Amino acid sequence: MNPDTVLEIGNEALAMLGAQPVMQADEGTELASTLFRIGPSSLAAVLTAHPWACTMRQARLPRRLAPPELGFRYAYALPAEMLAFRGAYAGSHPGAPPIAVWRIQGEELLCDAEEVWAEFQAEPPLARWPPHLRHFARAALAADLALNITGSNSDAQLMTQRAWGLGEQSLLAQARRVEAQQQPHMAMTDFPLIAARHGGAW
Repeated sequence: MNPDTVLEIGNEALAMLGAQPVMQADEGTELASTLFRIGPSSLAAVLTAHPWACTMRQARLPRRLAPPELGFRYAYALPAEMLAFRGAYAGSHPGAPPIAVWRIQGEELLCDAEEVWAEFQAEPPLARWPPHLRHFARAALAADLALNITGSNSDAQLMTQRAWGLGEQSLLAQARRVEAQQQPHMAMTDFPLIAARHGGAW
């Protein structure tokens, strides 16, 4: 995650917890160390919790020269900036057929297709985060920081439930509703990674 993004959203989260702001990543304080230890993974989870329009990318994957060893004809390099993989397609045009059989191994996608276009998520510049996503992000980060900052396990649990809870009143659900209104072609689908992260079932 971009350090400036972690710093700015992190300070918003710290304000929710009644903590002092962090001035810079390397200021040498315990608070800064905590923020930059927890913040990047927390915000990455927020960005991949839903296919937010500002995170979606599409790219033609470069094919490796050497064939893979696991029964597929080709290996393709995945984008270095990828946070989450959303699909593989035989072209970049609307309606391009999906590639049905593939496997991700390390930083490569393995399949038999001679050309692959990947749909994936990457971190957007902070200026492109819409308000509903930013609101959810600072609440989710505050929840992840709460135990370290306040020392209260109950506060951390309540804030986590508020941000990620399964009900329609959670900030995640609210952000997804706003996103769906702005991107009507995108289905509001549950993703296994969310359930797995927060103790749900696949």
